[in-house]
Amino acid sequence: MMQRKDTVIIITDYPFNKRDYDRFGIERLRSHSLTVEIWDITGYLHPEFKDKLVREDQTGFTGLRTFTIRDEVVRAIAGLDGGCLINCFFGYTHRSVHIFREITKFHIDYCVFAQVTYPSPTPVKQNFLGRCLTLIKKGRNLKIREIIEHIADKTLLKHHHIFGIAPASLVLFLGGEKSEGIYAFPVDASTKRLWAHYLDYDIVLGLRDEPLSMDGKTGVFLDQYLPLHPDSLYMGIGFPLTPDDYYPKICRFFDLIEQKTGARIIVAAHPRADYDNAPDYFCGRTIAKGESARLARKSSFVIAHTSTSIDFAVLYCKPLIFLTTDALQGMVTGKNIIGIDIRAMSSELGKTPVNLDHLDEGIDWDAVLRVDEELYRRYITNFIKKEDTPERPVWDIFSAYIMHKPSP
Repeated sequence: MMQRKDTVIIITDYPFNKRDYDRFGIERLRSHSLTVEIWDITGYLHPEFKDKLVREDQTGFTGLRTFTIRDEVVRAIAGLDGGCLINCFFGYTHRSVHIFREITKFHIDYCVFAQVTYPSPTPVKQNFLGRCLTLIKKGRNLKIREIIEHIADKTLLKHHHIFGIAPASLVLFLGGEKSEGIYAFPVDASTKRLWAHYLDYDIVLGLRDEPLSMDGKTGVFLDQYLPLHPDSLYMGIGFPLTPDDYYPKICRFFDLIEQKTGARIIVAAHPRADYDNAPDYFCGRTIAKGESARLARKSSFVIAHTSTSIDFAVLYCKPLIFLTTDALQGMVTGKNIIGIDIRAMSSELGKTPVNLDHLDEGIDWDAVLRVDEELYRRYITNFIKKEDTPERPVWDIFSAYIMHKPSP
């Protein structure tokens, strides 16, 4: 057990917004008498994006500090003491390794997060020549600099002790059984694991006592803002479809399923989507932001590509309809492998994705709208929440742990 903590420092390398403020439990942590600070190091770690960063309204974010140069971060870490715990909401890479070294130098405990767990595709068995060809194909999609950085990151991770990096004190928050062991951070046998559930399950807990109002038959589309997502800009990921290609295909499918089921489609907009200042991409359909769980709860079915928000559909046992295109299916190498993810997620739930480029070939609506309850239960156990973990908000579980309070 680590020393009792009374201060939590949250460090993030992504522009902090209201959704992050809520998901990272700022006010809930403070309600447990913890002091909380938010350190935004985005401009420092990613100076190449300085003029491209989209910062949402941060009014009311007390305790927020923004860092733009290395010395500021180093001095801030040096000013911490043993009563602090750093929550690392940024990656462990060649860019950030010196921050972890400073944390180690000043003997500050830090915790890291288990990666979001979702189905991985079953590897295709290949002979030696096949594996070589696969590596060459992947390499062609990466720049030499990216290959070197990838090797450097793997080396830093595997040999973190050699580079003066202490292992994390704690891993948060392991959820499903398959979340164990997939850490892209320095951990070893001394690192404690805190089991709870994936963060989105907190939203489900919060809706349990809310009356279920039904205002007509609806289906919900879990939007990923695919052609316009800012990550494509920040990470240098090219996308094979333009808005003019992508949205008409989506809307054509919406027309078909609305005609088939009599439901109206509501778009659960991605948290970083900006449809207020865009053309009417969804042909007049209702667009809601921050309502994915609530919409899934009262819907007749859920439509998605690979969004982790499909957890809501699974938890509420709703028919899941996966969508793909020829272009998306081709995204299987490099930084964005959405084609593989779509196949893996849909297969785990016994589904075959609907290809928007081949709608004229017909749709097996019975298969599309079917739910395999056993596969859904298995998905929850594997990727969202084990059966024996507490039915409490994750930040309550965390607070009790670091303050050495017994869990109720």
